[in-house]
Amino acid sequence: MRFSQVSIALLAAAGCASVPVRVEADLQELKMQVAAQSAQIAAQQRRIEELEVKLAAVAARSEIRPKSAVEKPAPAEKATMTGAPARDPRPQLKTVKLGEGRRHRRDYNPVERAPSLPASIALKEPDQDALERLEAAQIEPGIQEELDADHSFAQAVKKLNDGQLREAETELLAFAGLHPRHTAADNALYLAGLIREHDGDCPGAVALFDRVPVSYPAGDAVMPSLLAKGRCLQRLSRKDEARELYARIVREHPEGLEAGTARQLLKNLEIDSGRH
Repeated sequence: MRFSQVSIALLAAAGCASVPVRVEADLQELKMQVAAQSAQIAAQQRRIEELEVKLAAVAARSEIRPKSAVEKPAPAEKATMTGAPARDPRPQLKTVKLGEGRRHRRDYNPVERAPSLPASIALKEPDQDALERLEAAQIEPGIQEELDADHSFAQAVKKLNDGQLREAETELLAFAGLHPRHTAADNALYLAGLIREHDGDCPGAVALFDRVPVSYPAGDAVMPSLLAKGRCLQRLSRKDEARELYARIVREHPEGLEAGTARQLLKNLEIDSGRH
């Protein structure tokens, strides 16, 4: 994921702290969510390190040419079957000695007759404005647009981490609208939904969580969005829908990080049902 996972854990913790303390099951749920997010961060860090090792290995192989690739000299032509030696097509060379006069004409130091070179060169500092214009001209429009989109998303996540939730929500939704094909568009919708969940706007949060699997079914924010939707359904007293959603996460992604949290939430729902 291309945003700070720590911000999600802090935001979820802040949202739970804003509501009155209910039962011990709610505290256990919060602990499971934070643990799941920490495990996800560690898994992603390991994946990054593996990719860096593979990239270094590929670069090393490209610099070293294997010995088998070196061209071998062609074998010499063998003698004929009759045993006669092959004729050498090269002409015979004669040895010619240089006279004493020619050797005397070379008795001098060529370095002494070489032209002199300047000992110092004047350097001119490049114009900073000219360099900036050159760099801007070399960046293609498509690449520049992608860089601007990355910068916008990073700024929105920074405001989220700094606690500027209103500004962060506005910029995240604007980013998803302006760059729907960006790889972080699904994450922007998910983060905006978490902000609404934190503020107690569960209906608005569910609307954003529902957009993620519909618009980006292959995105990495699908499972976190479904899990967050289940929490909102619980707060809206729609426990049957939440139970079905948690069961779907466990059934379709039993080995995923969100499946462990979903199992715990299902267990808490069963405990609550038994109390009532």
